[in-house]
Amino acid sequence: MIQYTACKEFQLPLFIAIDKVWDYINQPASNPLLHYNDGSYIFDIPSFNKGAIREAILNACCHRSMLIQSDVVIKQYPDSITITNAGGFPSGVDMNNILTVNSVPRSKLMSEILQKAGLVERSGQGVDKMFYNCIMEGKALPDYSGTDSYQVSLTFKAPILDTAFVIFVRKVQDNRAAAEQLNVFELLALYKMAMRDCEGLDEKIL
Repeated sequence: MIQYTACKEFQLPLFIAIDKVWDYINQPASNPLLHYNDGSYIFDIPSFNKGAIREAILNACCHRSMLIQSDVVIKQYPDSITITNAGGFPSGVDMNNILTVNSVPRSKLMSEILQKAGLVERSGQGVDKMFYNCIMEGKALPDYSGTDSYQVSLTFKAPILDTAFVIFVRKVQDNRAAAEQLNVFELLALYKMAMRDCEGLDEKIL
């Protein structure tokens, strides 16, 4: 139990709230820039990625249980941010298959509205985007370990784990045409090898 330095409650239409919430998270003091060197050049990466955080918040709204009367809660720390929503994973979804299982929104209507309004690209791509952004920035993968039967808990960690990997993977992607860029599963395989985690690597992807 620790005292918070600021607390903000949002009760707004989602189309407005998503930008207001990000603006609150993205204040210079709470979302500082991280730096890495590539030769004589210095590059900046924000502690918390806008695309990943927005996707996580929208997912929390789409997949939350309406039978449990609790809020979507965002807790921001200097080196991490955790987003929780009521209700555990939908049936058939767990931490091991979250990248491969078909999307199962609890509110299909809300999911379709977000898609048609352009807030999300396509149903089921949100988790892919979150993993992609974390890998491209050399950070820890999205962490669902706090999830239980009553809530989904997703944590993003700010520190860059391997700046050499960031330089390498960005050059790989920049040297490829858009249609030939590595997908999230191929990037995940490279990431796991860089982090010395070879468990569960797919031979076909390698």
